Amino acid sequence: MQQDVQGKVDSRAMREVNRSIVLDIIRRGGKVSRTDLAKSSTLTKPTVSAIVDDLIARGIVSEVGFGKTVATGGRRARLLELNDASAAYLGLRFGVHTTTAAIADARGEVRAIRETPAIVGDAHAAVRSALELLDGTLAEAGLPRERLHSVGVTVPGMVDTRSGSVAFAPKLGWTDVPIRSLLQQALELPVVVHNVTNAGAIAEGRIGAAKSARSYVWVHVGHGLGAGIVIDGQLFSGTQGFSGEIGHCPGGDDGPLCSCGLRGCLETLASGTAIERVAAEAARGGEPTLLAAHPAPELATVLDAGRAGDAVAQRILREAGRQLGVGLSYLINVLDPELVVLGGRVMEASDLILEGARASLARHTFRGSQVEVVKSTLGDRAGLMGSVISAMDQAVRSYRIVATADRLA
Repeated sequence: MQQDVQGKVDSRAMREVNRSIVLDIIRRGGKVSRTDLAKSSTLTKPTVSAIVDDLIARGIVSEVGFGKTVATGGRRARLLELNDASAAYLGLRFGVHTTTAAIADARGEVRAIRETPAIVGDAHAAVRSALELLDGTLAEAGLPRERLHSVGVTVPGMVDTRSGSVAFAPKLGWTDVPIRSLLQQALELPVVVHNVTNAGAIAEGRIGAAKSARSYVWVHVGHGLGAGIVIDGQLFSGTQGFSGEIGHCPGGDDGPLCSCGLRGCLETLASGTAIERVAAEAARGGEPTLLAAHPAPELATVLDAGRAGDAVAQRILREAGRQLGVGLSYLINVLDPELVVLGGRVMEASDLILEGARASLARHTFRGSQVEVVKSTLGDRAGLMGSVISAMDQAVRSYRIVATADRLA
């Protein structure tokens, strides 16, 4: 009896695998025939036909006309195409300033994005606020709610990947928040949760600057600082999901107090928050600088001043880059990656930090000049796109529908 049950489970799993293969070929190939599917998948024609009939019955695939006339004069093959509207995926980004929702279709094309001001300090209210975006975003995307298959979430904090809980997100004021459970209870859908650096690394590897790399590090440089690590094509999250927290590695024993409660963390020396602190000190220091007109310069003010040629602002940005390069040197010396990608709001606006980081790496690594360090091609969208891609991957694992995300843009 046990063998019969196991046989049924194995048979069901094999059917799902075959179905996934066929769906992926249809998605990638555009209009294809059953014969083409059998050749590409190496599955038998009867197996392919059974899968295709089921997909058509479910509305996932449509017949869209006929192929070219065959030389033998036989019947032309019917062509098949993925129904883009057959599935929807929700990506949620809980940011420090805004909460954002994105809806992608079955091909991974993002159809709609909406956002609302962030709610800091109350995780339950933040979740309710995010869910209020859902219906409007689905309507804008032209996809009904019943097509929603899975949810991906990104949070700027430490995420326990086993439980889907946010252990600590100081800039959101969250501690031990069961974000996966909250969303699963509300939506009754599979939910996957990543921190912003891991989400950014996923997106950059699929559709960004690291698309051709197998081993790379994606570093988020915003008001916080952290790294997403990919080794041989696989995201490395550590035992609990807390890997890549270089922002809380020591940069100096007597440095400023960090939001985590420690002193001298790299985040206090090389992040947007650090830039704002040093700029405020410079604004009060009496040097001729554009920053003097701003007693507490915000990051955008410092970046604008640097672009305008302000020597003090440029010095601050280069020093932040130098400190960042020291932190990156630890990652490069330990991991030996092919590539380092720098993302986040700070990197979008300043090449001075990139210059400082590259110069610092050349001094602090065995082969720093040989490791390519580039800016993200996704900009501030990396975390959100990573959440959408994660939702699609989660749907694959849940045997709902196969859709990879290499067409996301």
